[in-house]
Amino acid sequence: MNQASGFPGHKTMAESVFLCVGLVRNGAKSIRREVERLSDALGGSKALHFLFIESDSDDDTVVELEKISGTFENLRYVSLGRLRDEQPKRTARLAHCRNVYVKEIRENSIYLDVDYVVVADMDGLNTKISAEGVESCWTHDEWDACFANPDGPYYDIWALRHPDWSPNDCWAQYDFLNKYSKRRERNLFASVHARMITIPKNADWIEVDSAFGGLAIYKRALFEDAEYIGLDAAGDEICEHVTLHNQVVGRGARLFINPAFINAGRNGHTRELFFIRKIRRKIKHAKKRMRERASRNR
Repeated sequence: MNQASGFPGHKTMAESVFLCVGLVRNGAKSIRREVERLSDALGGSKALHFLFIESDSDDDTVVELEKISGTFENLRYVSLGRLRDEQPKRTARLAHCRNVYVKEIRENSIYLDVDYVVVADMDGLNTKISAEGVESCWTHDEWDACFANPDGPYYDIWALRHPDWSPNDCWAQYDFLNKYSKRRERNLFASVHARMITIPKNADWIEVDSAFGGLAIYKRALFEDAEYIGLDAAGDEICEHVTLHNQVVGRGARLFINPAFINAGRNGHTRELFFIRKIRRKIKHAKKRMRERASRNR
């Protein structure tokens, strides 16, 4: 990692203003704790802003956002109401909501002095985020966006693009395999679960064309001329993170997964993988015992 991009260089955390953005839906019971975790982890910054985009909540999320906006300094939210009727496809809604914070970053004078934008999932995933993990991102200078690493299998395969590890849309591959094979579990493993590798915390940084994983730090400049897109030309759902990253990489941005930037533990995304691995081990051991019995009976 010795070639810098054409984007502005880095300031230290203590010199930098951070804006933490995220989408919120049905987060009334969890949003306060999420903000507290992020605030603690980003406490080494010069200043910290929060901006949340809410939509389609069926609980008291908006009420809770109003409460915490009076508790946490520099916390704002935008409620977009119910979008599901006019935009039934999930990725279209996600892209629409994310582009609201992109517009705020570009146009709202409150954020003119922001140096870094932290994009965070606000669904209870980031339970292991820490100041130490955030600060580890400043041990390297070459990145324009830095993505977190879970303490366990890397689960966010749909957002991941790497020429060797995950070069394509995993779900498009799964759909393709299903056309020619009825072994759906095997197709799912080949397309998705086989890519869920565990990255040691002390491993080298991994340069990627796209990633997310629930938490990312971007240089503000990346949002000046890029937007999220959630549907392809045919109207099919695509990962909105990939479309944004395609644009910024095309402008010379360098994106990395930082293995020491731990944000999450085991979660709903990885439970199925652990179950499958457990079943595979049991099948393997059963086959071994059968071979041993057959050998003894000869």
